[in-house]
Amino acid sequence: MTTPKPGSPLRYLSGIISLVAALVVLAGSFVQMVRALEATGYGSPGVTTALIWMSIGGGLLAFGMAMLIWELSVRYDIRH
Repeated sequence: MTTPKPGSPLRYLSGIISLVAALVVLAGSFVQMVRALEATGYGSPGVTTALIWMSIGGGLLAFGMAMLIWELSVRYDIRH
């Protein structure tokens, strides 16, 4: 077993912040989507806005996971 190497606190912190922000944005956009669908139905500007926020949340989720995977692979020297 290898000993952990010092990693980058900035990479780790940005990954954690991105994951937390993604959870908040995705939860809020889900609520916004439900309200827009109840009020106006499909094809309304509210639904479009909710989809944009959902895609932003997905991007933050992907970025956060990539940062954490990168940090842990550097820290534990996992190379393929």
